[in-house]
Amino acid sequence: MIELAKYPYTVKVSSLRKFLSEIPTMGIPDKINQNTLPTMGYKSSNDRYLPPILKFINFIDSSGTPTQNYKDFRNKQIARSIMAKTLKSAYNDLFKLYPNAYKKDDTSLRDFFSGTTEAGEDVLKLTVATFKTLCSFADFEAVSTEGEHKGEEGEVKEKTAEQGKILPSIPSGVTINLNIQLALPATDDATVYDKIFKALKENLLTRD
Repeated sequence: MIELAKYPYTVKVSSLRKFLSEIPTMGIPDKINQNTLPTMGYKSSNDRYLPPILKFINFIDSSGTPTQNYKDFRNKQIARSIMAKTLKSAYNDLFKLYPNAYKKDDTSLRDFFSGTTEAGEDVLKLTVATFKTLCSFADFEAVSTEGEHKGEEGEVKEKTAEQGKILPSIPSGVTINLNIQLALPATDDATVYDKIFKALKENLLTRD
């Protein structure tokens, strides 16, 4: 009998690896459960561990019907990023503790899973092996890069929007116009006017 635990495991990771490898090339079954597995070529008693794992990573629903994640995983171009996203969701607590959980060593993973089950050492090793097998079908770097690209795209759009704004022109210099009105005295002495205009030229019109 399969021992219930927060994180599922299989005693035969080779079957899990084989099943995941075949998803992109085989048709989409109506149901994936203990009854349909033999018709799909999985007749070993150890294969009964597969449905709980597929349900845990949201590849099938509670009735055994393949989900959109399962269907998207059939697309080889996005399969590894789909697996990465669903594993980050399924193993949410693990990735909160270790954002790079897919790179952690067996001991660190074993210690984490030990706090989620009362099972013995053999089950802990199988839980670690199951997680690492699932991770082998994921590309976590692609998911991170995708997020970065979205952020960069937002920055580019913001900068483009700013560049599209019409900014008021700023003059390179300031021009000041002075309107000077003089009340000249009435006189027949022309030298008086000459002195006045000379003083204006020296004090107002001549730049340093």
